[in-house]
This record gives sequence, C-alpha cells and structure tokens, in this order.
Amino acid sequence: MLFNSIPFLIFFSLVYLFYWALPKEFRKYFLLASGISFYAYFSLALTVHFLIVISINYILYRKIQRTPTRFWVGLTVSLNLINLGFFKYIYFFSKVLADLTSYPFFEQVPNFIHIALPLAISFYTFQVIAAAVDTFRNPKVPLVKVEDYFLFVAFFPVLIAGPIMRMSDFFPNLDKLTPSKEKMYRASYLMMSGLVKKVLVADPMSLTISPVFNAPSEYDSFSLFIAGICYAIQVFSDFSGLTDMARSVALYLGFETPENFKAPFFSTSGRELWKRWHITLSFWLRDYIYFPLGGSKKGELRTYLNLIIIMTLGGFWHGADYTFICWGFYWGVILASERYLEDRLGLKLTPQKNKFLIVLKAFIVFVLFSISGLMFRSNNATNMVDHFYGIFTHFSLSLERMLYGSSNDWLVSATSLFGEGSSFRYLHIENLERIFYTSFAVLFFHHIQYVPEFWERIRKHDVWLVPVLGIITIFLLATLSQDGGEFIYYRF
Repeated sequence: MLFNSIPFLIFFSLVYLFYWALPKEFRKYFLLASGISFYAYFSLALTVHFLIVISINYILYRKIQRTPTRFWVGLTVSLNLINLGFFKYIYFFSKVLADLTSYPFFEQVPNFIHIALPLAISFYTFQVIAAAVDTFRNPKVPLVKVEDYFLFVAFFPVLIAGPIMRMSDFFPNLDKLTPSKEKMYRASYLMMSGLVKKVLVADPMSLTISPVFNAPSEYDSFSLFIAGICYAIQVFSDFSGLTDMARSVALYLGFETPENFKAPFFSTSGRELWKRWHITLSFWLRDYIYFPLGGSKKGELRTYLNLIIIMTLGGFWHGADYTFICWGFYWGVILASERYLEDRLGLKLTPQKNKFLIVLKAFIVFVLFSISGLMFRSNNATNMVDHFYGIFTHFSLSLERMLYGSSNDWLVSATSLFGEGSSFRYLHIENLERIFYTSFAVLFFHHIQYVPEFWERIRKHDVWLVPVLGIITIFLLATLSQDGGEFIYYRF
C-alpha cells in the first residue's frame, strides 16, 4: 500500500474521517487498529510475527524500567538483533560462508530455506532498541502503557521507512490529538512536495538509469559515471519524498515527527552531509553505537576506527550484500580522513566565506555521494565491479575512431556480424534531458529546506495557496506521471 497509490488514498480517507469523528480518548486505539490493519495489508502471516515482537519488547521494556541492569538491556538488544539477522541476513551469511569455503551446502541454503522478510523490520528494530536503551539510561521516566507502546511501534505513517522515532519524539503527541489548521496546511505542503519528488522526479530518473545498472558492461564510461549523478537525484527525491508524505500523513492525524532531510546536497563536508541526510538514522548510529564505542574520547586511532565501524554498520543495515558494506566503508574512510586532515593536520577543508569555494566544495561532496551511489545501487558485487571497471575502460567512441580509417578498421565491421553495431561501440545512456529539469527540482526543494524562513513569508496566503497548488499538483501528476515502482527504502 504505497503512499502514492489508490488503495492508500482510500485507506487513509476512511482513517482520517473516523479518526477525527471519534471522541479524543478513543483516537489512539483506533489509530493502533489502523496501524495493525495497514501492516496486515502487506502480509497477514507476518503480522502475527510483528505483534509477537512488540509484545516481547514491551515485556522487556517493563523489566528494564523496573530493574535497569545491563543484563536486561543487553538481552533486549541481542534478541532484536537476532530477529533482524535471521530474517534479513541469513542468506548473506550463507553466501559469505560459501565464498570462503566453497562448500556446496552453503550455496544451497536459499533453495531449501525460504524466508519472507518482515515489512519494516529494519526500522522498527532500531526503534524498539532505542526505547530499551533510553529507558535503561533514564529509568525514572514514567512507564508507558501497553497500548501506547504498541501504537509507538505500529504507527503506520512512519512504520515502513521512518523517520526512526524515539519515545521522546512520539509520546508528547498523544496529549495534542486535536485538529489544527496550521498542521493541516503544513501537511498539505508536505504531501504535495512528496508526490512531486517521487512521481515527477524520482520515477522518471529510475527509468533512465535502470538499464545502465542492469547491464553496466554494455555502457560507455560517460554513461556509467553519469548514472551515479542520476541515482543521487533519484534516491534523494524518492526517499525525501517518502519522508515528506509520511510526515504529512502524521500531521493530518495531529502528530509531529522529526525532520529526516535538510538540504543534504548543499553540504560542504561528509560530516555535514550525514547531519542532513537520513538524520534520524545518523543520530541513531551516533547515540547507540558511536558513543558506546567510545566516540572521540579514546584516542585518535580509536576515533577513526569508530567512524569506519558505524558507517560500515550503517551500510550493512541498508542491505545484505557486499555492495552496501563497501558503501558504508567508503563513507567511513571519508569521514575518518576528513577528521584527520582537519583536526590532526589543521587543514581547513570547509570554506566559510568564499561563496565560490563553498559551491565548489558542495559539488565535490555531491560527486563523492554520487560515486557511493554506484555501490549502493548496483544489483550485486559483480555489477558493482563491472560498473567501476567500465568507467575507466569503456571509451568506445575514441577507440572506434582510432580503428576506423586505419588498417584495423575491418575489426569494427567484423564484430557487427555478432549483432547490431560493433563491439567497440558501447551503449549510451538515454533521456539525459531529464537531468536538467530534475536538477532544478532538487535545487528548488533544497532551497526550501536550507532557507525555510524565506518561504515562511508566503504562509500568510495558505488559505488560497494550498488549494491552488493542490490543483496544479494533481494536474501535473495526471499528465506527467510514469510507472516507477515502489519506494527505494521500502526494501530496507
């Protein structure tokens, strides 16, 4: 049930109407039932597993609140990681063992063990772990009722792909479940921006780059490199669009949720980028892994190692494949290198006043992000290697020009016997014009996030601006939408 689908429109319309028609004291119970129904729409069988996980975590949460010992919090974290590891990583670990041992048994594991990945397991696992650790750190916080805890985990607007909420983000909302005109206007803006990002930017870009990532060995160097730029545009528009829609749905129901993006491509360092991109995950990794590992308080080498560890684990959280581990390690090395050059050598890598240098550095960080996107988006490790290898070797046009007109031009003509064109002419990415208008869209949404006070000036016209922009958005969606598939982060 995608946020931009007809089934969700029907589902949410009914939820919205009944929710606000009910007396205030019954709204959270109705919302809990709606969240469970939303989950059951995807898989009725896995809903049972979902409810069992919440029940066990609530029992452990109560135990931690009453007896805040390392044993109980360690047990809670361990059980949740085992649950996540079994469903999400068992095939990956069997692949690793197969690669290391070449033992046929491990290669056959996917053939005789069929495991369905529970919906949103990565997100709600982090959410319940945060609840357990926060309770251990501050057990004097009043005990949460069982129905409130279930609602905290099963809150359907953010259930599928975040933002990753903490108890301190969520429970203050329960005292404010009253209609608010300002929240409705804000929710409408978020819904429109989310739909435009997803349907008019991310989906067309997905259609442009999918052929390249499906067969990187067949494309030229330029296409392979530019695919990373395109994917950066796609993943931002797709994920921030999903976040906008999730926050919009929550606001329509009276809930404030944390911001997950704040103009990340305007960042002038890797450190700043990860404070602006997937903010709730970045701060979760900082608070529950980086700080417990010692953070920056146990020496320089330990600090660099901790940065590499948390980013590698962050990559592994995204997916069970070597590509995600490479992606996380890549960013860990960049963050550690930045810290070494700035703190140890005293180099000023981040310009402060020179606007040209600021723009240049932001562009460099964006290119670094786009290069990492080649790892993140690759279908498997083989495709990832082919992609990077092709960037430095698939100079088809220059090679063909060298051969034509020489004594070896028969090589180019002869290879056409094996198919259309020649083996020296690689494919070229199509529909590059999409990069121009999607880039303008990304810059526009970044400006809104980067300078929110500028756009607050128009909020005095909400009463007529919201319906006008709504009509324009519906018209654009109806005339320009393309089939781009599900949200990228639904798979995590």
